[in-house]
Amino acid sequence: MEIAAIRESLHQYINNSDEKLLKLILALAEAYNEVEDYEFTTKELNSFNERRSKRLSGESKVYNWAEAREVITGRNAV
Repeated sequence: MEIAAIRESLHQYINNSDEKLLKLILALAEAYNEVEDYEFTTKELNSFNERRSKRLSGESKVYNWAEAREVITGRNAV
């Protein structure tokens, strides 16, 4: 779907929606703008880099979905 069509569709929803949907759309837009302006701190970047180094060196384990589900739920994957 092209951007113009998406905008038109959203305008239709906004023009015909109730207060609940309008508040939800507004909250989503505000949250998106906050995330877009977010910058990682030096501490966060250092943590990311440390975790990446551990992953690349094999020091940390990576799980596929079935393994993760088994670890989380304590059950064998189906």
